[in-house]
Amino acid sequence: MINKAANKADLRFVKTEQLIEKTYLELKKETQQPVKVSDLCSAALINKSTFYSHYETMEALDESICTKEVEGMLERCPNIDSAFTNTDAFVESLVEAIRGNLPLIGTLFKNDTIRQLSVFESCLMKRYLHGDESPQMEMKIVFAIGGAARLLITNQSEERIRMTIRLIKVILDSDGA
Repeated sequence: MINKAANKADLRFVKTEQLIEKTYLELKKETQQPVKVSDLCSAALINKSTFYSHYETMEALDESICTKEVEGMLERCPNIDSAFTNTDAFVESLVEAIRGNLPLIGTLFKNDTIRQLSVFESCLMKRYLHGDESPQMEMKIVFAIGGAARLLITNQSEERIRMTIRLIKVILDSDGA
């Protein structure tokens, strides 16, 4: 297992990791084919052992980048944490984040909608589930936030937006009966 925590303070390690990620995204934009370690290392002017000191596999690199980029998109949404206090603003922020990042989303996920949904849902759940919710509230969060992600990732039509807002409000207003 790679001890990345021990290396986070090393500026060379951080810069190399940034180079690997930047190069990977550039290569991924250029081709529909999976990026190979050898191609990445050649383009970044690093050797394979350097790559493997940062990531165990290309899949681990891809997962890390996808998660980091989606978390960044969500972090920049002004109302992303207000799903239960201002549902309309939450949904509008989520839609704007998706629409404003369509080229990056296309690069990250290509045509893998299932994976895209999974990463967005996972990142949203990290923001909303803290481990101290009641079982009933946890279920409401999973249905409301997971449902919002699934409804909006692939379709941001006005009708879908209104439907998502209504769905979240219905879930939150339910008394669990």
